Amino acid sequence: MPVVYAGDTVADMHMILKARAQQPQGRWYGVGVLPPHVQESEARAEAYIAVLKAAGADLVIANIEELNPEMVDWLVEQ
Repeated sequence: MPVVYAGDTVADMHMILKARAQQPQGRWYGVGVLPPHVQESEARAEAYIAVLKAAGADLVIANIEELNPEMVDWLVEQ
């Protein structure tokens, strides 16, 4: 069964990397969520997206409400 973990910090994304290392047979997916303060400008948002992806995020979204069943299905099928 896949595990989808959403968080808004680098530490949250590192959690997924650690889970993958400890249980490589699992299906672990990290979803970064942009905090409101980085969405104040496009440049800040883009920079933080890059940071979250570099930290292990498979996907970055602007709002946790975007993480609906269809989005999870899409992520798991990638």
